[in-house]
Amino acid sequence: MTTKPQRTALEAYMAHHAAALALLARITVAIENHDDVPAEGLHWGHVGDIAETEQQLQRIADRLFNEGEYAD
Repeated sequence: MTTKPQRTALEAYMAHHAAALALLARITVAIENHDDVPAEGLHWGHVGDIAETEQQLQRIADRLFNEGEYAD
């Protein structure tokens, strides 16, 4: 019986690290393109979308930097 080789912690970490960086790049592009909404077409739905995105990113930053609810 052959066993499937298991990933090391380093291999798993690096895979997740690469995936997180790819997500960050996609998020950056989406936020930059969010500015493409013409001023006359901008409505409160756009404000809610970008505000929610900011809040979610703030929670991630708080965890990464030990701030907010994650402060020591």
